[in-house]
Formats: sequence, structure tokens, C-alpha cells
Amino acid sequence: MNLRYHYKNASEPYIFLDGFKEFQLNFVKTLTHLPVSLFLIGLYILKIYRKQTAHLSPFLSFHISMYSYVIINIITLSKNPISSLTTLFFIHFSYIVLSHIFFDLFVVVFKVTDLYFKTCDIHMSRRNIKCVLIVVLIVFRWFFIADKLVLSTTDCEINLDFLNVYIHLINIILIIIITIQWKISGIHQNDTYILINSIVNMLLITIFEVITIIKHLLKYNSDLPLSFDKFIYIVYYFPYLWIISVYICNFKTVQTWIQNQKKRTSVTVVVPESLVVVRPQQIDETVISELSVSEVETVI
Repeated sequence: MNLRYHYKNASEPYIFLDGFKEFQLNFVKTLTHLPVSLFLIGLYILKIYRKQTAHLSPFLSFHISMYSYVIINIITLSKNPISSLTTLFFIHFSYIVLSHIFFDLFVVVFKVTDLYFKTCDIHMSRRNIKCVLIVVLIVFRWFFIADKLVLSTTDCEINLDFLNVYIHLINIILIIIITIQWKISGIHQNDTYILINSIVNMLLITIFEVITIIKHLLKYNSDLPLSFDKFIYIVYYFPYLWIISVYICNFKTVQTWIQNQKKRTSVTVVVPESLVVVRPQQIDETVISELSVSEVETVI
């Protein structure tokens, strides 16, 4: 078994498009996976029914994304006139999910709440930093759109999306770094939700990918082509994985652990011409001067 880098030939399909048209035509045959989605949606509705919507707040970005993904999936698979636009998001969905996890992990690992470029006098908030990362990852996707990794054995070849594998590994490394930071200096309470959600998502995504690879290696026979697997995960699994994190984070034991976490002081990164300086956030202090009774005059 060996792993090699390969650039797509002109005659080869893009790896993220492989099997897409067939999946659209045979979507009904994949409905056997629907109960998983319905179960997770049921857990989500249960939180709302019990008026526990506060439990969803730490996962706001994934919460909003879930609705976006569902709408995109419905439009794309229904072959709506505007599906040509949503298809672009659909076929890159795995990359988007991995990138979403990367954004959260990045800002936690580097503990940066603000970015200040001294030379240009540009100040960037945490949200703006994520926007810049989105642009960077879009550019990366465009540059590596035809790149793939080929895992081959004596009688089997498995094509893997190069950039997906790359970000997948980076996310795992970032999770390890955050875990080390937690052991050494603690972790902010809000960041614990990001850590747990990232671990849950990456663990399940890794399991799904490994299952697909094993099915290829074993030449698993099924009514559906193995190229459908990535689209099945996109439609029935990936949009709802964060709901599992909601329940895990709100177990009594986990909540106790989260509440006991040490808070970190937020920092601002100052970027001059050639140096990066970490500047602790200043805390305003109120100075109270004491006056003696004799110094206070009452004017009638």
C-alpha cells in the first residue's frame, strides 16, 4: 500500500464531482440513511421544545450553517432552476465543513481576539480574521482544485481530495495543540465548546472516511456506488453532527468541567513592519480618593 500525489489529467473527472450526476438521479435510493438525520433533528427539536435554546448558543455558527446546508441540499437535489448555483456549494461541502472547524480552532489555538497592523493602521476583529481566512481558503481551493492523493494497493486505487486531507490533518494537529494548551495553562470556558465540538466532528468525519476507504479495499458490493458515500455524508450526516456536541457539552459532568475551566486574558496582536508583538488587553482602573470629613463643606 502506498500513497502518492497526483494532478488530474484533462480526461479525468474532478474528484468532488465523481458520481454527482448519478447521485442526483438515484437520490431516492439513498433514503435509507434518512432516519439518522431525522433522529438528530428530533434531538434538536427536543431542545427547543424544552426551552433549552441557550444550550445552542455556543454553536451559533454551526446552527446557522445547518439551515443553509439543508436549503442548499434541497435546492440542489430537486434540480431547481437555481440549482446550478447551489451545486457549487454542494460539491465542496466537505471542504466547507472542514474549513469551518479550522476557523474555530485557529482563533482558539493562537488566542487572538484582535489583529492590528501598525504599518497600515488596520485593526481586525475576531470576526474579520475569520473572513480573511475564508478568502484564503477559497483561494487555496481554487489553486488545488485538480490535486488529489491516490492510495493504491496491488488491486485497488482510492482517490482522495488533496485539500480535504490536508485540512483534515491540520485540524487534528490544532486539536492536539489546544489539548496541550489546556493541560499546561487551562482554557477559556467558551473555547471548551469549540474544542468538544471540533473533536466530535473530526472524530465522526474520520470514521466516515475510514469506512469508505475500507469499503474500497474490501471491494464492498452494494446497490449504490462507493462514489455516492461522500454525497450521502453531505446530505444526511455532516449538517447535523454539531447537535451531538450540544448534548455532550450539557451532560452534568461535562458542564461541571466547563465551568471549572480557567479563563485566559484576551490579547491583541500588533503587527509592525517586521515584528509581531502580543499586547495584553488593558484593564481600566478607577482610582477612588478618600476625603476627610473636614475637607467636605456643605453649602446651604
